[in-house]
Formats: sequence, C-alpha cells, structure tokens
Amino acid sequence: MSRRPIFKRKPKAPAKDAIPARAGAPKSGVSSKSLLKDLAQYGDDPKKNRPQILEALKQARQEGLESAYQKFELGRLGGTETAQVIATIHDKIVVALYHFTTDFVVEKPESKISDMTVCSVGGFGRREMAPHSDLDLLFLVPDKKGEEYASSVTEYILYMLWDLGLKVGQSIRTIDQNIQLAKTDQTILTALLDLRYICGDQLLAEKLFKKFRRNITRGKGRNYIAAKLKERDIRHDRAGNSRYVIEPNIKEGKGGLRDLHVLYWIARFLDTDGEIIDAQKSSNYVSMGLFDKKAATRFERAADFLWRARIQLHLESGRASETLSFDKQTALARKMGYASGPVEEAVEGFMREYFRNAREVGALTRIACAKLEAENSLRLPKGLDALLPNSRRKLDEPDFVLDHGRLMFDDPMQLRERPSLILQLFELAGKRNLDIHPDALSAINFRQNLIDNNFRRDPENTEIFKRILLDTKAPFATLKVMNEGGVLGRYLQEFGGIVARTQFNMHHAFTVDEHTLQLVNNYNDLETGDLAEIHPELTKIVTSFSDEERLSMYLACLLHDTGKGKGDQCIEGAQLARKACRRLNMSKEIKDNVSWLVRRHLDMSETAQRRDISNPETIAEFGKLIGSLKRLQMLYVLTVVDIKSVGPGIWNDWKGSLLRELYLATAAFLDGKASLEPAAKADAAREQFNEHLSDAMRDRIVPVTDELGDAYWTGFSMTALVRHSRFYDSIIESGLDSGVHTRVHRPQDVTELWVLTRDRVGLFSDITHAISACGAHIVGARLHTGLNDRVMDVFYLQNSQGLAFGRLNDHLTENIRRRVHQALSGKRSNVKPQTVKITRRAAAIPIAPKVRFIEKGVRQGQTIIEIEGRDRPGLLFALGDCLLKHKISIFSAHIEVVGNRAIDAFYVSGPSGRLTKTQKKKLRDALIDVLEFSEKAKAA
Repeated sequence: MSRRPIFKRKPKAPAKDAIPARAGAPKSGVSSKSLLKDLAQYGDDPKKNRPQILEALKQARQEGLESAYQKFELGRLGGTETAQVIATIHDKIVVALYHFTTDFVVEKPESKISDMTVCSVGGFGRREMAPHSDLDLLFLVPDKKGEEYASSVTEYILYMLWDLGLKVGQSIRTIDQNIQLAKTDQTILTALLDLRYICGDQLLAEKLFKKFRRNITRGKGRNYIAAKLKERDIRHDRAGNSRYVIEPNIKEGKGGLRDLHVLYWIARFLDTDGEIIDAQKSSNYVSMGLFDKKAATRFERAADFLWRARIQLHLESGRASETLSFDKQTALARKMGYASGPVEEAVEGFMREYFRNAREVGALTRIACAKLEAENSLRLPKGLDALLPNSRRKLDEPDFVLDHGRLMFDDPMQLRERPSLILQLFELAGKRNLDIHPDALSAINFRQNLIDNNFRRDPENTEIFKRILLDTKAPFATLKVMNEGGVLGRYLQEFGGIVARTQFNMHHAFTVDEHTLQLVNNYNDLETGDLAEIHPELTKIVTSFSDEERLSMYLACLLHDTGKGKGDQCIEGAQLARKACRRLNMSKEIKDNVSWLVRRHLDMSETAQRRDISNPETIAEFGKLIGSLKRLQMLYVLTVVDIKSVGPGIWNDWKGSLLRELYLATAAFLDGKASLEPAAKADAAREQFNEHLSDAMRDRIVPVTDELGDAYWTGFSMTALVRHSRFYDSIIESGLDSGVHTRVHRPQDVTELWVLTRDRVGLFSDITHAISACGAHIVGARLHTGLNDRVMDVFYLQNSQGLAFGRLNDHLTENIRRRVHQALSGKRSNVKPQTVKITRRAAAIPIAPKVRFIEKGVRQGQTIIEIEGRDRPGLLFALGDCLLKHKISIFSAHIEVVGNRAIDAFYVSGPSGRLTKTQKKKLRDALIDVLEFSEKAKAA
C-alpha cells in the first residue's frame, strides 16, 4: 500500500531556518507605535513618571483584552483566534516597552556592544495564550560583555510587566549558552522549538535559530520523539491515565491541549522547511503529510473547542485554573452553548462534547505517530513486530497484514463488499494481542455508515462479537479500542447512548462508558485468576460459569448502565438490554439473565449497606427477589465488579464484608436452611463462641452475653465476637455496666468504636453528638439491643480524608472514648459538632433531600426510614436528634456515604409501635428541614 512520504518536499529557500516572526495573528486592537508614542511623553523623567507609564501600559492592555473577550463572548472570535489575539496584545506591549526602555530608561554604554534581542518561548512563543497564562521571555545577548546592559534593560521591563499583574518566566543567555543547555535539558530544548522573535536585533535571533537547527534537531528526531512520548505517558499517569476522568485537566490531562502541543513539537522538530510556525494551523501539517485534509479539520475543531473551554475557564476562575471541577462545569456549560434545561443536563451536554474532542485528540495522535513510524522517525515499541525485516508482511489471515507491527486491512476497499471485516479486525487483534494501525481505524471511520441495521442483525457479526467477548486475550483492551474508534457504540447502539456521558456526582471517577469498560476489565481479571488472592470466593464462582453464563455476564457488564439519563435507570436499562439481546439473537436464557441482572444490579449493594442483613426478614425478602442460587452468584459478581469500577478508593473491605455476609445468608436461605433456623444459627454461634473462652472468663461474661439477641450473634464473624469478649471481660473486672473501646481496622481503614451499655431514650443522639464533636465521620454502624435493654453498638469511623479516625494520633481516639463514655450517662458536652463549609466544587452538584418510609421486610411494629441528602459533619447526630424529639426509638442504623451524598436507613418504631400516617408526615417535614440545612450551608 503506497503512502505519500512526509518531510520530503523540496525546501523553500527563503523560509528555511527562518525564525518565526510575530506577524500573522488576528488584529489585536493594540498598536506598538501608538503605545510607544504615549509612553514617550514621560521619557524625560522615567523614574518620576513611572506611575503614568504603568497606567498607560495597563490601559492599553485592558482595552485590548476587553475588546478580545467581548468578541470572544459574541462568537466573533474562535478559541484559537482568541488565544492568538491575547498573545499578540502582549507582543505589542513588550515591543513598546522594550523600545521605551532602550530609548529613554537605560543608556547604552559607549563601548561597542551589539543590540540585544527579545524572543518569546513557551505558549507565548507558540503565539497562544489564555487570559492568565505565563509570559515566557528569552533575552538574547551576543556575548557576555553585553550581559550587564541586558540585565538593566531586562530588570526595567520585568518590573513593569510584574506590576501589570503578569507572571513572567525569563532568562538572559548567549547563543552558546542556549545551545549547551538544549543539549542536556529537554525542557529548554522544547522551549527553543517555540522560539519566536519579538524585537531587538533580529539577526541575532536568526543566528540562534539556525545554530539550534543545525546542532540540536537535525538527524536526532527519533530520540526526541521517543522522549516526548515518554514524557507524555508520565504526564498521563499523573493525571489518572484516562481521558475520561470526570473532572479532567484541560491542559495536562489525556486528550487535552498538551497532547496537541506534543504533536506540534514533534512536527516542528522534524520540519526542515520552516513550514510549522503556527501550532494550530492544520494546513501546515497537511502539506508535511502528517495529516490528510479530513484529519486536519478534526484537529482544528478539537483545538478550537479546547481553547474556547480553557479561555472560559480562566475567565470564570480569575486565575490560571486548568481543571474542569464540578463547580466550573456548571458555569462553563452555559457559556459554551448549553444554556437551556436543568443544570445537570447542561453540564452533561458540555462534558460530553469535551470528551468527544478529547477522544479526537487521541485519534489524531495515533494517526500522526503512524505517519512518523512509516518514515522511520519513530521507534516501534518492543513486542510489536519490531524485529521483522520488512515494514509490511502478510498474516495467515488473507484479509489482513501487519504494517510496522500493527494490524491493517490488506485492502480497505474490500470493506464495502464485506463489512464484517470491521469486527474481524478487532477479533484478530484481541486474539493475537496486536495493536491496530491508525489507518485501519481511519478506513473504518470513513465507512462508518456500513455499520447499519443490517450489519447489526447479521448472524456472522453476532458470532464475531461473541468471540470478541469470550475468546480474546483481553476483551477490555479490544472493546476499548472499538470504543475509541467509534465502532462499539455504533454496533451496540445501547452502549452508544452512554459514550462520553458524564455522571454529575462526586462518586464516579469516569464517564459512563469508561466505567462500563472497567467492569469488563475487572470481570475478566476474575476469570483469569488475577484477583484470586483478593477475591478467592468470587474467582471460584466465576470459574464455574458456563460459556452461556459468561456471555450473560459480559453483556450485563456492557449494558448495566445504558438506562442512565432515561428515568429509572434500572428499568430503562433492563428494557434496552433485552432489546440488544434480541437484536443479537441471544437465547431466551441469556436475554432473561441479562435483562434481570441490569434491572437488579443496584439491589444487592443497597440491601447490604442500607438494610439490617442480620434480620431474617431482610434475607427472606431479598432471597425471594433473587429466586435462584445461580442468579445470586451472577448478581454478587456483577455488584462487586461494579463497585470496584467506580473509581479509586470506592471499594473497601467494609463493603466487601457486608456483601459477602448478604451473599452467604441469602445462599443459605435459597438452599432452604436460613428460613427455618435463624435462632439455631445464633445458638450455634453462641456455642462456638463459648468454646473459644476459658471457663473462668466464660463464667464472668455470661451475664453480658446472655442478654445479647440473635441478631448480634449472627451479625459478626467469630473472630470479631472473640475480640468483643475481651472487651466485656475488662468492663466486668472494672465493676462497671458500661464501657467504650476503639480499635483501628487497617485493612478496611476504619476505626471501630464499641459501646456496651443499657438503652435509654436519647442514647443514639447523645453518642452521635459526642462522635461528631470530636470531628469523626460515621461511615457505618451496627446497633444491637437485647434482653434487659442491653445495647452493644459498633460505629465505624473515618476522618475527613476517608482514613481511619485517629490512625496516627492516639490522642484523638482517647478523646473520643472519653466523650462517648460521658455521653452514656447523659452528659452532653457544650462542644457543638464540628461544621465545615461545603466547597464550591461539592456545592455545584444539586442533591434533592428525600425521605422514604418502608414497612416491607421488617419486624412487626417497626418501620425503615431511608433518608438521602447532602452529607456533612454532624448529619447523623442531627437526624438522630430529630428522631428523638419525635419520640422515635432507633433499633438499627445503616450508614452509606456516596461521594457527597449521605443515604442513611434507620429501623425505628413510634411511641405506640409502627408509625401512623400523621406521624410520618410530621417526621418527613422535620427530617427534610434537617437535610435542607445542608443545602443552605453551601458555600457562597
């Protein structure tokens, strides 16, 4: 397959090695000559007239920027144009200031010294600046004899620029110093690639540029490209190594502006013709052969969008902010054209456009690297056909070839006659662990209309897609490339609805499609045994699945969130899943399993974290919902991989232990055991517990343990029960009836607070008040009330950073034990629960307070109150205090914190048992008031 060579055109003599000048940007509205004329009137006494000089510079800059921003807001200037105008305005100011300084401020010595030169580097050198970008200047001197004069000029210029409020990066160097530093410092080398002449001795600047080209860039393209790509990868790792993080860095993140800069630097480094002088002028890349016209158009659109967003972000922040945090997303969404509808929809629309452009940047990078590779400018990664004698060779598969180690169509024109080759490409790549050539993705993109309804319903394509899921070495990697290439969402339309869809909450770390593919990755890791050490039970379950069950699981992973943004996501998702399976001609069992799993994919985590799973009624109700052990196993696996795929730090051993406990109890119920013997299970636990104790110790603590109910004995592991026994023994030996103990559980990164006492009115409120006053955050609680009002409560505490409370400070745990002990006797300290202002970032996400009353699956006379609202320190105490005022007795509390959202479930009863309609109405209003206090606490 022939390709047009790049970087081979006959050089234009006048342009070769010519340093880029400052001309060519859109009109800035600022004139260097006019500004210099205004400054010259103060030249008779620059020191005395400094305030007037500074004011003239400020006014010129302000007028120029205000005019640019006004045109930008009105849509008369695009993003890249505005960036160029901002740079040009500062060009004009530097030129006028330089000439004023050399004409009126610093006297040139009598000794023969050539003029110095002012050049711009960095973003200023590329002629692109955001409102609060740095101004990077290189003051070039012919030799060391001119440094003293240059220092005086530089000092005056810099102080004036600083007083204008600009952040300036500067250096004074000779030509040889620049060349020497460029040989050893990649940062300086890259800065000199951006070098642009501004004012002073132009011949001196051109001399540096020619010497730089001759000594640094020529013949060294491979090493530089490899270094820049490695640097890019490190930067991506630092930013999360995904272009789909929910709060992306628009400059440094994957798919951001810096990735476009890398393309520019590589092209500039290899450019022997002096063609590339504008980082965003795509026609230059076309003339070099780096892009075709279609790719160039995509480049321009992506660059303009990213620059529009970055400029708006700087203007909104009032500083050089680069991260699209939640609060900035709400503001920018409206300014970027999403003015109508609820804020969540506006943000989702804006961020979806952002992620599509970020994906374009990734695609363009791959295309450019492939072109460079074809010209042997780029070394192939190890393992990708690097040792082949020829750059292109046949495979056993007749329709594909390896091109520089990457899989490519032998003849892309065959796609029209045989569209199934599109999926075969990904299947072959997945089976042989091969990269796909960007030209192959471009060929598919050009013919994406081939992926139509006939293509989707073609049985041959269905079989290929099944093999991609079941037989490729890493289905996650294969599906990810399919998604990046726009194929997965077009073939599986239901998945296409969540591509680049954001989740406007602080819980998820990725877009919906990226989160979904992470599920596939985690599930596959269970299949391959990579998670066997962490999840031995799940691994055992997964390896027992048949191929039909495996296919059900992969499809459930892919389709579980397709209902997002469409009402009840579980119901809508189940309907979409059934529709997708029907189109793929799946068996009835697979259709039923997949739609059921999608419908129920949240139920297990919600039950484990929000319900009393030591209650037989809870297990019985959940077991009836599940229906069979096989479905329980499938749902258990799906629930775990779903939570693990939400984002870093979301999964922990605490959630794992709750899910495992629910799984085991429900499995026993479905096996016909649990429903018959809840009391027997408790008795068995008591017997096993007693076997772990000495006779003397058992005799001492029997008065305590006999008073603890069945729910206590079935709700903790035997290891935990034995630990509790030592706690009871220490209390009895002290002659007390109540006690408090703390234990840091490092694997779960929580601190357990144990409380043994007698129940009374207001006990829960007093304990949570004491906990909140110490600054601890309650992330879970198990409350157990037995005979004679004996209470054994376990609270799980963390600090504001999500770490075990007091893990590195014994004073904190000692303090909380003392305060809680005082609370047991009803002594409430005057210290109010700690409060913190809600950050702007968190406040940007609206959270509607909700209160639900549930009476299904609870003991006689009890009601579950499920409360959802914005989390804050002391919220649990405030809720408990509210329940106390309404004479509500709390039997159990189940705490879940999802990002900045608290979801608390209380098992309660009223003064005379189950709550009446009137009591519910009054209580709902009171609880909503407590939750709305969190909304009122939003940062201004």
